[in-house]
Amino acid sequence: MIAQIWLIIALLVSRVTEEVKLPLWNMMSAQEQSEADLEVKAWFASMTAEEFELMSIIVEAESDRSESMEGKKLIALTILNRVESSGFPNSIKGVITQGGQFQVYYQGTYKSIKRTETSDRAVVEASMWQRQEHPNVIYFNCIGYNGLGQAYAYVDGNYFETA
Repeated sequence: MIAQIWLIIALLVSRVTEEVKLPLWNMMSAQEQSEADLEVKAWFASMTAEEFELMSIIVEAESDRSESMEGKKLIALTILNRVESSGFPNSIKGVITQGGQFQVYYQGTYKSIKRTETSDRAVVEASMWQRQEHPNVIYFNCIGYNGLGQAYAYVDGNYFETA
């Protein structure tokens, strides 16, 4: 309920800027953040509810249901950075459904996965992180560094590279 009130307040402010979203999100308690409706979380992440839901499910599936916030946040950041990159489709759905990129999508395993509090939080925080200084993580896989970018981190069985 409180999360919805924050959203209403934010929407009433004329032309809420991206800089306002992070302080509003941080003013909410962890419980309010986790209990916020899909639409509220999507608004904070600057996405449609459909984009947010798909991305949260893919993040959960790609992380092999790990509870690690760092790994999930890096997966979400990879998707967002690809949307901004000229080498990939310019939408969240386009990036996720691009051939050969997200195995959980093409295998269909994502269909049996549900969003979690951790994957939702990772998507919101990655979107806010992307708007600030962040690593330009654009590649990841579980086999090893693929040499397409610069080695960045190994988290939860995934190797992340920057562009």
